[in-house]
Amino acid sequence: MKLTYFGTAAAEGWPALYCHCDSCKSAWELGGKNIRTRSQALVNEDLLLDFPPDTFLHMLYGGLKLDPVTDVLITHAHEDHFYVEDLANRQPGYIPVRAPHVLNLHGNNRVREIYEECAKIPYNRDLPSVVAMHEIQEYQPVQIGRYTVYPMLADHNTAEKCYIYAIADDEGKMLLYAHDTGYLREDVWAFIKEQGFRFDLVSLDCNHGKEEASRNHMGMDCCSRVKERLIAEGFTKPETKFMVNHFSHNCRYLNHDEIVEAASKYGFDVSYDGKSVEV
Repeated sequence: MKLTYFGTAAAEGWPALYCHCDSCKSAWELGGKNIRTRSQALVNEDLLLDFPPDTFLHMLYGGLKLDPVTDVLITHAHEDHFYVEDLANRQPGYIPVRAPHVLNLHGNNRVREIYEECAKIPYNRDLPSVVAMHEIQEYQPVQIGRYTVYPMLADHNTAEKCYIYAIADDEGKMLLYAHDTGYLREDVWAFIKEQGFRFDLVSLDCNHGKEEASRNHMGMDCCSRVKERLIAEGFTKPETKFMVNHFSHNCRYLNHDEIVEAASKYGFDVSYDGKSVEV
């Protein structure tokens, strides 16, 4: 299983729109791994995680190839994770040759509602013929191509059922993708135990960085507590890889190297736009 990060920032990006804080100034000056776009990742070549407004940017400059993607998993309906208007560009008329296959979109009831609102616009009447919406429910496994996907409730926006995902491929590898969440809910821990999951790769939200935070998002210290519990309860393997991802410019780190130095003390690797991890 291969996980590629195309966007590794929070909603504002890093450097953030309109911001002149020290962290954003540092990103402008240093460039490279310090430039972070809105959150998106890809499992192998066919399962996309989230569809932010920066998807177009990831295609242009990040090497994201959209044609092989058959399915998109949405974590929640915040615009930095789900920008439905760009999915409408898959319709005939926007491209001269019809898309090679129907793209399957998977998400919660709010994602479905936004998709349906978009499809009601007269010039989007062909959207359902090229992008099929599938509403998924928490703790109900769903087979998506060669993957078994387990949606679990995130601790994030109380106005909707936000999801984190356990994803198992057909070769027995398993990913825990836990972004836009605070410390994992107790029902998540119970579900992981009930299912007997053992993760090969764990990717955790570290939006708050140096700050102590365990609700809605996590900081580095909270990520370390999640990691410790995953190991203590037998949900990992000796070779499991641990990543931190989804950083805000307000995380009180000035640059990528500072995050790497801090994360290494806890045994984490650090994402950046374009980084791939394979297990």
